[in-house]
Amino acid sequence: MRDVSGAGRHPVPRKGLRAFMQRFAGDQSGVTIIIFAIGFSVVALAVAIAIDYGRVEIEHTRMQRAIDAAALAAAHRLGRADQEESGPAAAEAFFRANVPKGSKLTIKDMKMDPVAGEVTITSGGRHPTTFMAAFGVKDTGLGAGTKVVRGDGTVEVALVLDNSGSMAGVPISDLKDAARNLVDVVFSGAAGNGKVSIGVVPFAGSVNVGAHRRDEGWIDSEGLSPIHTENFAEARTRFQLFEQLGTSWRGCVEARPAPFDVNDAVPNSSTPATLFVPMFAPDEPDKGNAPDNVTYPNNYLDDFGGSCPTPEQICLEYNKSKTKCNQYGPKPLPPAEAQARMCKYEGAATPSGIGPNSGCTTAPLIELTTYKDDVIAAIDAMVANGSTNIGEGLMWGWRVLSPEAPFTGGRLWDEPKNQKVIVLMTDGQNTYSRYSNNHNWTFYGAFGFGAKGRLGTTNTATAFTNQMNAKTRAACTNAKQKGIIVYTIAFRLENDAATRALLSDCASDGSKAFAAKDGTALYHTFQAIGREISNLRVAG
Repeated sequence: MRDVSGAGRHPVPRKGLRAFMQRFAGDQSGVTIIIFAIGFSVVALAVAIAIDYGRVEIEHTRMQRAIDAAALAAAHRLGRADQEESGPAAAEAFFRANVPKGSKLTIKDMKMDPVAGEVTITSGGRHPTTFMAAFGVKDTGLGAGTKVVRGDGTVEVALVLDNSGSMAGVPISDLKDAARNLVDVVFSGAAGNGKVSIGVVPFAGSVNVGAHRRDEGWIDSEGLSPIHTENFAEARTRFQLFEQLGTSWRGCVEARPAPFDVNDAVPNSSTPATLFVPMFAPDEPDKGNAPDNVTYPNNYLDDFGGSCPTPEQICLEYNKSKTKCNQYGPKPLPPAEAQARMCKYEGAATPSGIGPNSGCTTAPLIELTTYKDDVIAAIDAMVANGSTNIGEGLMWGWRVLSPEAPFTGGRLWDEPKNQKVIVLMTDGQNTYSRYSNNHNWTFYGAFGFGAKGRLGTTNTATAFTNQMNAKTRAACTNAKQKGIIVYTIAFRLENDAATRALLSDCASDGSKAFAAKDGTALYHTFQAIGREISNLRVAG
């Protein structure tokens, strides 16, 4: 796993040197060399020239590497509003980090062209001689130049970014800064020419595809999927329930039933399990319908409300000393029956509390776009809340890149010189929030309730995480087999070896699995990935 923690030395190709004597031919001090050489042996002069030449050669190599690193660093700022300030500052910092301390070499000239995606820099200065000083040549001029350009071809990128609750505060702010930087780098030299497309997929416990897509053909609006009515006693579509409650669908969808949760099968009504079911968190049992000490976190309707018939009244509290009932109330229902009944939704008031959109916590994803401002706006809109479902994030990143439904903005899989890339970042392990003592086993989420068995039949947090990890690995394997390049970033996961191993397995290879321990490292990691994606390289 790669760890990019900040500025450093870049192993970059060295440009060709001019012959030593050519450099000195235009130097008037060459006359001095000839005059002094008359009094010394030819051998001594040759040795002095050779030693100083070797040192100049080393210094020139250092300068070339420094100027190449400086240009690459400046290229990361191409296209930013502050490129004329941040570009030279970055170039100077990297140049100084790659030349000896106290060196008098400087950056002489620098040009940044965001339209062409190019940075050109020249460097120069005087380097002191050692033995040649005895012949009157105290220093010699050094010069170098370089150009950084972006590669040919097209690229499509899905930024799959963890927006779970553990990212709240500084971490989500750091993520936004880092992601914006990658966008700057990848779009440099490609704004408006169609060569770069980027989509953004914020994920937490689920993924929000956008409420405006409710009428798309790939959304299961008719209740065809085998999981559509699994929580209800009667066939009713999710959108009918939303309408009955006077509540809008927020835009999140459930994971498809296996094996369609880890592949990119095109959704179609002839295979109902391929359709995407809108998330609708059922109203959970009232306290009166729950056994003692059993908790249900999302109770937002009266189990006997709506159009439900008047319940049988029974004595709930009997006073033995007075031989009379102190309190009458509805006869309790079994929890599963209370939850599944449909009459309570009919004519019910708009729910308070979490409600049917429970588990839908993220901002909507955006499809591939060539408009940088749209990508930046999607990153800025991210909020941190909810649990972590890495596999669903990865799958929607894959779907964003696909040329087939649900989104069709991707280029054909076999289009020449086109890269499809997922950048997957998370700061935590797969989690499915669990309740050990109620009949649902868990909070409602993208896999429904845990008790329905879509994450196995063992009611433990570890078992749920293991099942989700297995699905994530399968999704990554399938995406890579499709030709997608997968980068992964383990953010602040130094103490979570299992998730680091999961991300390492998910990446296309070891060089594409990164680790970042803090915000600074995350920024430089995204920057390095952006450079690789855009193929910024030293020309020549």
